[in-house]
Amino acid sequence: EPILHIRDQLAGRPAVTAADVGCGAGRYDLLLFRHLPDLRLACLDVNQEMLTQLSRHLERNGINDFETINASVEELAFEDESLDCVFTFNAVHHFDAPLFLAKAGRAIKKDGLIFIYTRTPDQNAGSIWGKHFPGFCEKETRLYRQEEMEEWIGEIGRLRMIAARTFHYARTSSLERLLEQARSRHYSTFSLYADAEFEKACQTFEGAVRRQFDDPARVAWHDQNILFQIGRMAA
Repeated sequence: EPILHIRDQLAGRPAVTAADVGCGAGRYDLLLFRHLPDLRLACLDVNQEMLTQLSRHLERNGINDFETINASVEELAFEDESLDCVFTFNAVHHFDAPLFLAKAGRAIKKDGLIFIYTRTPDQNAGSIWGKHFPGFCEKETRLYRQEEMEEWIGEIGRLRMIAARTFHYARTSSLERLLEQARSRHYSTFSLYADAEFEKACQTFEGAVRRQFDDPARVAWHDQNILFQIGRMAA
């Protein structure tokens, strides 16, 4: 859904030169290539292994019009007004958001856009993990509130918030699969637990889910994410 929304916002552009900051293994980049015409993409991540996985993933799908950049947000150094878009998907909480906004704001063209797909603390609290996994919300202190994003955008001066769209997802999974995701550290929040604390939390989570849901093979809930669309101020 967020990729289709981005596609619609970029409709009419014959080509898009963009960067995905904190790209990870390229899950969203493949979708961008499938839905955006004539996309040229710089994929930036601090983790070289992720970039290696991304390259394999995209090349297996016949995509070659991309470059990988092993760098942090602090090292972000695109030329001023050189990009149509800067994207970041489920990654902004891993880096300094005001710094990212300032650098992305310089990198986009006058009609350029920044898209930030993330979740807020309130959205995190409404997830299956936030409701039932002990300590999940308390440990995840890195997420940004919408009000914070709006304040930072205003402070930069050259940027303006165009829209903040919330996406709702109906989820269904099995308890077994949820525990597998937790133990494989599907969310980086799980890495913030000490080993013994984590195992105890998994046991408490399993008990809570079994009490809350009649069928542990069909655990249903709703997730939410938010997509910030940011543009340049008119001259």
